[in-house]
Amino acid sequence: MNTLHLKALLLAIETGSISAAARKLGKTQPQVSQWISDLECDLGVTFFERSGNKTSLTEDGQRLLPALTHSLGQLDHFIDSAYTLAKAEPTVLNIGIEHFLPESAFLQPLTEILSSSETASLNVDVYRDDKVGLVAALAAGEVDLILIHESEIVHHSQCEYCRLGGYHEILVCGVEHPLAKETTVSTALLSQYRELVWGDADADSNDGFSPSYGVFSDVSTVTQLLIQHQGFAFLPKDAVKSLIDSGQLVALDCDFETQTIARRVELCWRNGLALSKRGKAVITAFQQHHQLVTGLQR
Repeated sequence: MNTLHLKALLLAIETGSISAAARKLGKTQPQVSQWISDLECDLGVTFFERSGNKTSLTEDGQRLLPALTHSLGQLDHFIDSAYTLAKAEPTVLNIGIEHFLPESAFLQPLTEILSSSETASLNVDVYRDDKVGLVAALAAGEVDLILIHESEIVHHSQCEYCRLGGYHEILVCGVEHPLAKETTVSTALLSQYRELVWGDADADSNDGFSPSYGVFSDVSTVTQLLIQHQGFAFLPKDAVKSLIDSGQLVALDCDFETQTIARRVELCWRNGLALSKRGKAVITAFQQHHQLVTGLQR
């Protein structure tokens, strides 16, 4: 029994076909079929029920699948970590930040990275992208570390990660806007006015609170339009606090949220990065120097 045989078994399960697994491995179907048969003999377990050209996973195979997936994932982690240790310290680190994350998530960490003696000789390439693009780039090894809104995944198996905290998003409008005179606002009331969205201008559709909207990639554009009473917006509290304090914008209470909306943030990095001295310093900077709120309640 060796790891290639285990990988062949997992591929056969994932593709639903021993022939497909063989093609992916560049092997013949009889060879991969023999590997799986050998595993069944060695372990005393039948993984597949075979009927003609069809194979299906047995109940025992279904029970063992999570352990198989985890074990091979740990093996990949071990190999990536060994490669990292074999290489010299990185001279360039690629960092991806999701669109529309507020500066409280990354400004102080980047300042720490650029000024620290531990990372003084490290070149940093920082760029923005959507979550899908960042996760794909991390999986492909095109980026070292990404900062994204918390995903629905309970546990990331393809990378290392940590949850940092979050920020509050609030509903605001200009002081002379009709909504500013309301004690509380409803979704029906919001639908009567234009929503200003800090988001992706290339989005195909709008799933906001109003059929009339404008999408802007720059938050300062949104806030200036709000000051001119051109609509309402949901924005990070930190981005508009000074404008609220100075009386240029008003925070609105709504009947569909009992409090400001909590948006959580997580940090993901490629396997093995933390074994590098500079990589560890960068990860630590994001973990310790952000201004996100910890213990954030939904």
